[in-house]
Amino acid sequence: MNAQLQLFFTNIDKIVLYFGADAKYFYIDLALKLTVRNIVFNYEDYEKVRQQIKTNTKWYNFARINTEIINTYFVHYANKPEKVSETLNLHKILTKQFNRHDDSYIAAAYLKSEEQIERIDLLIKDFMDKESVKHAPLKLSTSAMLAGRAEDTKVLANSVEQYYQSLVSIGFERTKDTTNTAVILTIGTGDFHHETFARLKELTTYIKKTEITLTTHRYNTIALLSLAKFEVHQFPALHDMHEEICRFLKLDRMHFNSLLVATQIYTSTEAIGNLSLYDSPHLFSLLQTIQI
Repeated sequence: MNAQLQLFFTNIDKIVLYFGADAKYFYIDLALKLTVRNIVFNYEDYEKVRQQIKTNTKWYNFARINTEIINTYFVHYANKPEKVSETLNLHKILTKQFNRHDDSYIAAAYLKSEEQIERIDLLIKDFMDKESVKHAPLKLSTSAMLAGRAEDTKVLANSVEQYYQSLVSIGFERTKDTTNTAVILTIGTGDFHHETFARLKELTTYIKKTEITLTTHRYNTIALLSLAKFEVHQFPALHDMHEEICRFLKLDRMHFNSLLVATQIYTSTEAIGNLSLYDSPHLFSLLQTIQI
């Protein structure tokens, strides 16, 4: 069995043992985030992170009991729980400019410095006249991920717009799903990357031949495969992994994007063409948290 797939199943088993089997999509999400970072779930590390959040927040702070926030911080700081205090300090600075809510805590996990907060503000301004986000404004956490790249914020905003318009030109719908795809591609490449888009176009053409219609929930999958320099001849291997995941988890494919799960595990073993050595797990986090 593929090593990453085995790690995913191991994480599923450990998380279910600790939390119980009731919240299936909760444990799939957490296991997936850990797997793409090559982390094995450990309940003691989880509790250390939870304790750090409690130590560094007031008794009435909702971050103490918000599962999404705790899981995000665990994924980022499983091996270094002391970093939680630094992130929460950055969150205090972040919320001097932006409203405090669940997503602001998640955004803080992607911050490396105060300068990045200023870049978020610049990026939001650079997006003001872009059609790509006109009806789908970016979440703060998504902006934080984008701002973590080294390129000028204008370059990043223009890249999202160029990807968005290029996607529309090959038949993608003008929806938030296409905006999401353009953001994922930009996080992966920075400036618009013609080779990546050419590969995306090739994969899109192939999928259109195998499906009656290209549904919007496939968009993120195609983007991720394109960044990973995926080739058409690799589809059988991806299909086999997908089938194995669905059998193991007993997933309802009509109500859960199981192919996207399989794609993230499959491509996490690649040099995932986020071509400027950007931390690839950010892409996977985006896929799981982006809700524009």
